[in-house]
Amino acid sequence: MAWTLLAAGFCFFIPTSSSAHLGLIALFIFLFAAFYSPGEGPVPFTYSAEVFPLSHREVGMSWAVATCLFWAAVLSLTWPRMVAAMTPTGAFGFYACLNLTAFAMIFFWVPETKQRTLEELDYVFAVPTGKHMSYQLTKALPYWINRYVKRDKSARLEPLYTFDKVASEQGRSKSITGNVSD
Repeated sequence: MAWTLLAAGFCFFIPTSSSAHLGLIALFIFLFAAFYSPGEGPVPFTYSAEVFPLSHREVGMSWAVATCLFWAAVLSLTWPRMVAAMTPTGAFGFYACLNLTAFAMIFFWVPETKQRTLEELDYVFAVPTGKHMSYQLTKALPYWINRYVKRDKSARLEPLYTFDKVASEQGRSKSITGNVSD
């Protein structure tokens, strides 16, 4: 998303007399929306629906949605003034920098929840943030560089979480519920 915002901003350097000026700006804004819609767009809603325990899910979802909509309102209210004060290139560059900052914050502070049960999520969020950040910096980042930049197909990522205890508790609860229904 950041590179599409930067590209849209740099397209303002194309002379307005050129037919490419408006077309390229529109293209990069469209590409930004195409990346945002399946990526960062629905994340606050889906992530908060997964991570809050049932006892706090309504409040957590309300805060997540309210926060997302608040910042959308701030963006829409401040955009015209930012364009006037910073030029379009500066305003698009500012939001590109915010995207890069958000990328770093997500990388370090937001644990992966894909394909995890609610019981496993309790263990995922029990890991201290410092330990998660250290893991991301010392294990996940080198793995990603080795695997996708250096193209080392033998690179393996050491897992941060082990769910043996969760699996044994689930098995025990299934056997308990199985005995109850007998």
